[in-house]
Amino acid sequence: MALQDNRDQNQTPSLGDLNPADLDKEIEQALGGASIEDLMAQAVSKGTPTGPTMDPSRPVRGGRPSARDRGERTAPDNIKRGKVVSIREGNVFVDLGGKSQGMCPLEQFDEVPPEAAGEAPKGVEIGVEYEFIFKGYDSREGLVMLARRGATVHGPWETLQPGDIVEATVTGVNKGGLELKVNNARAFMPAGQVDIKFNPDLSVFLNQRFTCEVTKVDRADQNIILSRRGILEAEQAKAGEKTWEELAVGQIREGTVRSVQQYGAFVDLGGVDGLLHVSAMSHTRVSDPKKIVSEGAKIQVMILGVDREKKRVSLGLKQLGKDPWDNVPTDFPVGTTITGTVKRIVDFGAFVELAPGVEGLVHISQVTTKRINKVSEILKEGQSVQAKVMQIDMEKKRVSLSIADVERDTRASAAPAMAETASTGTATSSAPGSTGGVAIPAAAKKPTKPERKTPLKGGLS
Repeated sequence: MALQDNRDQNQTPSLGDLNPADLDKEIEQALGGASIEDLMAQAVSKGTPTGPTMDPSRPVRGGRPSARDRGERTAPDNIKRGKVVSIREGNVFVDLGGKSQGMCPLEQFDEVPPEAAGEAPKGVEIGVEYEFIFKGYDSREGLVMLARRGATVHGPWETLQPGDIVEATVTGVNKGGLELKVNNARAFMPAGQVDIKFNPDLSVFLNQRFTCEVTKVDRADQNIILSRRGILEAEQAKAGEKTWEELAVGQIREGTVRSVQQYGAFVDLGGVDGLLHVSAMSHTRVSDPKKIVSEGAKIQVMILGVDREKKRVSLGLKQLGKDPWDNVPTDFPVGTTITGTVKRIVDFGAFVELAPGVEGLVHISQVTTKRINKVSEILKEGQSVQAKVMQIDMEKKRVSLSIADVERDTRASAAPAMAETASTGTATSSAPGSTGGVAIPAAAKKPTKPERKTPLKGGLS
């Protein structure tokens, strides 16, 4: 950014070989180390006579500053009054009296709307006198460089001081931050000073116009360092004070998700950050908060808690929807057998989903009637099972289930049928001559004796 004069100070070329840059050097040598400003101040103190006032119709270039301003020292930062004679090329040209002509950037007056760029703003009128600050002299143009007194947007870098608030336009992006222009002066803004939050891609700010604070001015190297972060923080703090006054439990407010963590998300409510815990995001279990909310998204949340002393706000998202637990007593009454899906297996049992947002626990002792060491010996995640509802706790939102009871009920219902079958000893026959498949009691059937072909002994036939 700095402009360095690399000309050799010891070289003295002939006048015929001098180009404009060499001519400037010759003039500097002729001045004997005195600055233009010093010579101007001396001229003012001696009361050098001047000619007639400046004619607005004649060219503004080439006029040398004289000091007809008797009794006033024309030195940097002194206040001068001048009359506006013309406005062109983004500059206001001023008659300072005598042959002194000055120039002040147009931007230092009331701002001009973009569609009217180049036109004179309402605060500038030709023929009207204004107060200016004398900042230097341009020997090539023969113009006194002026700054508008009281301007909210400062001019060239020579007029700036740390702490000044300026308007700057982003003209470029580099690895370390943003390149900006304050009127015609170049400036730099470190990446950490661009915004309150980290921005991995600074190119999104290209061509934007910022209100910034001047943090450093290096006149030797003509460096201007700007910051936008401080202004944003001040604006956020002001908005936060109002938000704290308005916050109340039960309110539904719109906020912007600032960041998403494994345990939840931070939501900006307007200068105040609230925590949306993962347990308050959905009625169903949330394994990844980023599936529910995303950074930069605007969402509606409910205020669950406000701690003004510790500056903490608790938020809820699932509270804005219907609670599936409201219908549990009627949909799954105690004693009924339900069909659910095993969602999680833990050391002490398994969680079975009865409905979206409603899970019941099958304790390891209720997984089966057999003795087991691990739940995974019987159940797997995603498996469909039948379980009996043993208990419902609406306050704690807990449902106790038993798969073992379903097994017992199944065995109990099957036992009478088996016992009846064993006691009656029924059998069926489909052999020729049978009753056509109808069950005949075994006792009613008599075995058929084979016909004897020889007479019985003892005289019996």
